[in-house]
Amino acid sequence: MLIVSFFRRFYTHFLRYFSFPLIGSLFFVILTQSSIAAGLFLGTAASTLMIFNWYYNLENAQDEEGGKVRLGIMTRFIIVFVTLFVWLRFPETFNIFAIAIGLLLGYVLIVFHAVRELTK
Repeated sequence: MLIVSFFRRFYTHFLRYFSFPLIGSLFFVILTQSSIAAGLFLGTAASTLMIFNWYYNLENAQDEEGGKVRLGIMTRFIIVFVTLFVWLRFPETFNIFAIAIGLLLGYVLIVFHAVRELTK
């Protein structure tokens, strides 16, 4: 039950916003075979994993009392490295600039979420 509430909070805060570029770019890739849309899909998928990791560590940090706060930086680095290795392996399939935009979407959503919470 605790896991379901975590996923519900994650969906409410972040995943519902990630679903639009993920689904849109996936449909665009299927229809047109565009490298820009493929890069956007890959970057947004990686960004979703990074934000999930960040949000999970944030939730754990709030639950712990005086313990070591982990931010999941190494895990996020690994996700970015794997994403870039996929681009290096298939440079004709994925556009690097679209991957970068997809990776930045997560950080834009963090700022958006923070501003929204501060203005409540």
